[in-house]
Amino acid sequence: RKLTHHFDPARTAAIAHMVTMRQAPSDAPGSFPWAIATGQTFLRNIDDADLPAALDPQLREFVRALGITAGCIVPLVARGRTIGAMAVLQAESGRRFSADDGTLMQEVAQRAALALDNVRLLAQARAAQKAAEDANQAKDEFLAMLGHELRNPLAPMALALQLMQRRDAQAFPRERQIIDRQVRHLSRMVDDLLDVSRIVSGKIVLRPEAVDLRDVVARALELTLPALQQRGEMPEVKLPAEAVIVHGDPLRLAQIVGNLLNNAAKFTEAGRAIRVVLAVDDSGREPQAVLQVIDEGIGIAPELLPQVFERFVQGQQPLQRAAGGLGLGLAIAQSLARLHGGAIGVRSDGVGQGSTFELRLPLQAGAAAAVDAAAPDAAPTRALALLVVDDNRDAADALASWLELEGHRVRTAYSAEEALAALDEALADGAVIDIGLPGMSGHDLATQLRGQPATQAMALIALTGYGRDADRRKALEAGFDDHFAKPAQVEILLARLVELDAQRRAPA
Repeated sequence: RKLTHHFDPARTAAIAHMVTMRQAPSDAPGSFPWAIATGQTFLRNIDDADLPAALDPQLREFVRALGITAGCIVPLVARGRTIGAMAVLQAESGRRFSADDGTLMQEVAQRAALALDNVRLLAQARAAQKAAEDANQAKDEFLAMLGHELRNPLAPMALALQLMQRRDAQAFPRERQIIDRQVRHLSRMVDDLLDVSRIVSGKIVLRPEAVDLRDVVARALELTLPALQQRGEMPEVKLPAEAVIVHGDPLRLAQIVGNLLNNAAKFTEAGRAIRVVLAVDDSGREPQAVLQVIDEGIGIAPELLPQVFERFVQGQQPLQRAAGGLGLGLAIAQSLARLHGGAIGVRSDGVGQGSTFELRLPLQAGAAAAVDAAAPDAAPTRALALLVVDDNRDAADALASWLELEGHRVRTAYSAEEALAALDEALADGAVIDIGLPGMSGHDLATQLRGQPATQAMALIALTGYGRDADRRKALEAGFDDHFAKPAQVEILLARLVELDAQRRAPA
């Protein structure tokens, strides 16, 4: 690449033509190839006695045609690498170059070389950043698709198990427990993979509020109930009589405590104790909520303690261990704790000596009254007319059956077009809609329903295998009231439908 400049455009063109057409050998003094190859500076005045011998015929003709009186060619060297050459010529002024001029031009060339190399490095950095962003985007899209494809079959399986329990609690209890444990285990691994990707890319979005950690512990115990029941005994739980209020996302806080409980259950044999202790530490400058999960399990080797919160790290386990995992639970818990302004510490006296995981979070002063304020009694739940829309027939039928067992009137549609036809026949109080419908998507369906007077006030919930925060935002922008990732807890989903219906019917 070559650049030429002269105040006279005609001369600029002539110089550019000469530079482009000239095929000088690298051993021809005064040529660009020579300066680049040797790293030397060429400085000559035309009346120098040795000039004719120093220039090749092509260059001598160029000097004569343009009336050049002096010339200097300097290699461009940046960071030890020769990246080009710079030539400065004198013609109209008749000025001669001195040794000081050569030194000055070498300084100018050095600065120009660094500037040009900086441009190159910046372009490389931008290209690398773009490649990394593209790779990260591809990874996010792959994980989202993986989560979608894994969650879709998990949803009807989980619902079918609940239906079996509701219809005949005595039928095949052991087999149902096995299936339930494995479905929950796979669901947790899918969630962990997606969560760790969000954490690494900084895409975790918290929805903070004043939260009583006693409620968080209760929720975490509920979430980890299958793993705890598998041990044959529940943890000993010690909670204070007064509320312990922190500012945080209640779902993510329950996930932190649940991950600590799952870890304790996984590595503590039946017959050995697990204890959960919640307290307040006001000995420091700022009071903190302190939650400990203490187990009498296999313990942690001293050399592993510094790595216990790293991704994919697990302690040595017997081949026949009952519970698996990806080694992500503690890493996710620590990352979420830090997002809440807290941290998790760990202590263990060694292998076979059990372990203590301690979560510390900033205590929120003056919020207990707001949290403890009694909520008004909920109005009796009325039977709702609901529509379930999902192209996965097993998932749609299983959810519809569960909602019918709860006393609601439910219809199913397996496409957006079927849903619109069903609503033309009879309106509904609410709809649970899959996003990835064939043809018209769930987003498009929600937008269309919001745009029609007859259906614009319906309660709309997205139930989908896409569970990223970006997916939730897109669903809300399309007109959905809420977004649930499969397999959702249907009790919570139904409670949300009832809540939305009550809000719609409440007097303005």
